[in-house]
Amino acid sequence: MNETAWLDRVFSNTSLGHRLLERLTLTNLRHAFYLISPYETTVDKIEDVPNYNAEVSAWWLAFLTAEFVILFISGHEDRFALNDSITSICAGMLSQCFKFGGRAVAIFLYVLVWDNWRILELPWDSPWTWILCLFFQDFMYYLGHRAVHEAGFFWGLHTIHHSSEYYNFSTALRQAAIQDAGLAIYDCLQAFFIPPAIFLVHRYFSEIFQFIMHTSLVDTMGPLGLVFNTPSHHRVHHGRNPYCIDKNYGGVFIIWDKMFNTFEAERSTDPPIYGLITNENSFNQIYLQFHTLWDLFLLKGFMKDKKGEPLFPGIVNKIKAIIYPPGWFPGVSVTPFFHWMSMVDPSHKVPEPSKPVVKYSPPARIIVKVYVAVSFILLLAIFFHFEYDRINLSYLECSVKIAYFVVTMQCFGAFFDMKWYARYIEIARCCGVLGYYAFLMFDHIGAGTHRLFVISLHIMAILLWTTDILIEKFSKCCCHKNNQSIAPEKSIVDARDLERANNEIKTISKCVE
Repeated sequence: MNETAWLDRVFSNTSLGHRLLERLTLTNLRHAFYLISPYETTVDKIEDVPNYNAEVSAWWLAFLTAEFVILFISGHEDRFALNDSITSICAGMLSQCFKFGGRAVAIFLYVLVWDNWRILELPWDSPWTWILCLFFQDFMYYLGHRAVHEAGFFWGLHTIHHSSEYYNFSTALRQAAIQDAGLAIYDCLQAFFIPPAIFLVHRYFSEIFQFIMHTSLVDTMGPLGLVFNTPSHHRVHHGRNPYCIDKNYGGVFIIWDKMFNTFEAERSTDPPIYGLITNENSFNQIYLQFHTLWDLFLLKGFMKDKKGEPLFPGIVNKIKAIIYPPGWFPGVSVTPFFHWMSMVDPSHKVPEPSKPVVKYSPPARIIVKVYVAVSFILLLAIFFHFEYDRINLSYLECSVKIAYFVVTMQCFGAFFDMKWYARYIEIARCCGVLGYYAFLMFDHIGAGTHRLFVISLHIMAILLWTTDILIEKFSKCCCHKNNQSIAPEKSIVDARDLERANNEIKTISKCVE
């Protein structure tokens, strides 16, 4: 019997409620913890590999909600924030938008290598091939993960994942939109002997497993931490304390870090403080995604000291500024590892985080918080529908949806950063949505109930922010007029005081004479 047959009697099969609840199965819960076997996940063709990320996404949403409730009830509200969590989840949505059909970018290059240059063709239906891929895929993840931290401008592909000053399940979703492009070369090293479908299965589950690493609710996990990655190990990886820098790269297993001397245990006396060495202080999604890549690739080599002297003199040093570790400067010791250079002391000149920790969080008005929260729920609902239907969408429809996601996320960031233009671009965004839906009215669906609902929401949003802007301008105008009316009286008083002072000075002078 179908695990979710009862849903068909409660929801229509295209409703969001049905689509989410049908994924809250025990099978998908087990998948969220990488509890799978070769017999249930071994297939011959990549087309037969399900999008496991999408399959477990409902459980991720459940975990996020449960964690927030537990943290709030237990008095740990300081471990999450609305602006940070929405920014992180939006980054996760954006990263999925840049996957083709939900697949890792590497799969296309992987198939090319497998079809033309494979050295050994291991049997796709052998459990031993599956087990070999489990370990080899995780080792390749270690190399790729270490590379995006240490191999020069590659760090720009990964920075956003470490930009949160919090550590919770939403942080796991704060992924770089184009990071897969940086990891592709390491993924494809398996293509010389691992069948593509087997690789893709473990690629999915390696990513899925790491979601549950991002929580502060779980302690060391005892003996399991000797072999497996744990939340405690990964908390170190996200810390900006000197001892945390460039440590614990492992995905599923922690053994690679112990083999290559990049392991560091969490210190109860010096718990990790999260974020970047120099925090971004922004919720702008595009800025968080790409600015470090730009800085490392084009700007770092032209930095100057206080005297105006170049920090990277000569062409060679400027090239090294791009390909050496992001924390490298001339004179800092490095050592070769794989195909890049690694810093001998990753904590070199890394300052201790100042305490008490003050997180970046501009004080937004309650109307802004409520509005963005409601808009985010709508965005999330549209995104879940998009993930279900994207395989049937045209390139134009897909592009329009992604553009909508990006613009909406930028508006969220502008509100959270308290930018003066936030309301204006939100009004423009809502007008764009209305124009799009006006165009849709001429298709075969016409004015459906769900479309009228979305149109009504955006009309109310335009009225809300237009009214808010007008009230603000009216208040400023009234204040300006009041100041003008008070100013002459003040000037008269000042003039009289000045005249009185001058008379007193003359009187004193006469007395002296």
